[in-house]
Amino acid sequence: MSYPPQPGGQWPQQPYPQQPYPQQQRAQPGYPPPGYPQQPKKRSLLWLWITLGVVVVLAAGVALTGFVAPGFFLNKNHPVGAARTLPEPQFMNELLGKLNAHDLAGAAAYVCESADESPASLVHGHFADPNVGHYRVREVEPLHEITQFVGVDSDFPGNPTPYRATFMLRQGPDGGFCLFGVI
Repeated sequence: MSYPPQPGGQWPQQPYPQQPYPQQQRAQPGYPPPGYPQQPKKRSLLWLWITLGVVVVLAAGVALTGFVAPGFFLNKNHPVGAARTLPEPQFMNELLGKLNAHDLAGAAAYVCESADESPASLVHGHFADPNVGHYRVREVEPLHEITQFVGVDSDFPGNPTPYRATFMLRQGPDGGFCLFGVI
């Protein structure tokens, strides 16, 4: 149904208002238009490669210092003053010979590099008393494959009770022993 023209040549108003067309949104340069999915950022991939590179460098550093120099993953159960360890009977004979001669510097050479105390501190702290007589092995008690306890007695002149100590020996990489501690 159409309406006749109104005086003055105007058409009558429509019974419902016209809706304008939606405005198109424009994207800014370098960005996708609205409604499109965002693309993954290339920066996250860059950070992944940087993180991976840092992890590889740190792992190589730990491996190098742990196994080459200073070698903290390696077995340091060898005497500080010798290139290799000795079998237990020979080791005890030589160590007790040094202690009985009151050669504390010589005895310190038999202390393990991995000992909790410095060699001089360990030897001087337990064997510096010049009144102690002759040291001798009382008993040998293997604890497990790398640790062995050796009971040692020594006489004090004029004292009926012997001085008793227990040497804790550690087995080195070549199968011999070194002094790890004194109990």
